[in-house]
Amino acid sequence: MSSRLLSDAERDLVATAPLFAALGAERFRDLSDRCRVEHYGVGEHLFETGSIADHLYFLLSGQLRLVRISAQGDETVMHFLTRPGAFAAAISLAGRAYPVNCEVMDECDVVVIPREACIGILRSTPRVATEVLGALIEWERFLRDEIFLLRHTKPVQRLASFLIDFEDCCCEQLDCENSVSYPEKRQIASRIGVRPETFSRSLRKLEAAGAIAKGSRLKILDRKILAESALGTGR
Repeated sequence: MSSRLLSDAERDLVATAPLFAALGAERFRDLSDRCRVEHYGVGEHLFETGSIADHLYFLLSGQLRLVRISAQGDETVMHFLTRPGAFAAAISLAGRAYPVNCEVMDECDVVVIPREACIGILRSTPRVATEVLGALIEWERFLRDEIFLLRHTKPVQRLASFLIDFEDCCCEQLDCENSVSYPEKRQIASRIGVRPETFSRSLRKLEAAGAIAKGSRLKILDRKILAESALGTGR
């Protein structure tokens, strides 16, 4: 891991996050002067389950995954982080222990923001507290949607939806076309909550429908067919 100061372009990007946009230019400049950009390689961890949260983070580039490990050693992928944005704000501001591991999937640059600096700003800028509450509401909505998908959609629908959403997130940054590097298949299976054998059957269904080419790397061939599969109206 290497560490450096933020560039002006990186400051401008971080300033777009609702949490920091509420600060105003002067307060944000003071905060950003206390931040560092850290570079992480594949397989490294930003934080691990049980460690006390003393920083907030902003992903500049690369990909991360949030993983929960059971007492038996089984892992469940809770979320993939693939686009620039702030994360771990609520747990960090509360000073609680992280409930998940944050592992690097694709080497990344992350802005590390000291918790104590943010706490001071919260006390002096009530608007920031409102933005934190808004972030919590968004996360709660995300979890509700997750529960609905697990209970009311078929595995092939969840897989199709994941492939579309992941490609959209990646291509927002890279302006790519059919060149998305998807996570390992076992990680996708864990993320959408299906067993490996069920995941394999779902892949075969999407491939037979002409929606994807699975091979060594997944590739979307026909987004229309994939979207129909996500809605449950496919072949």
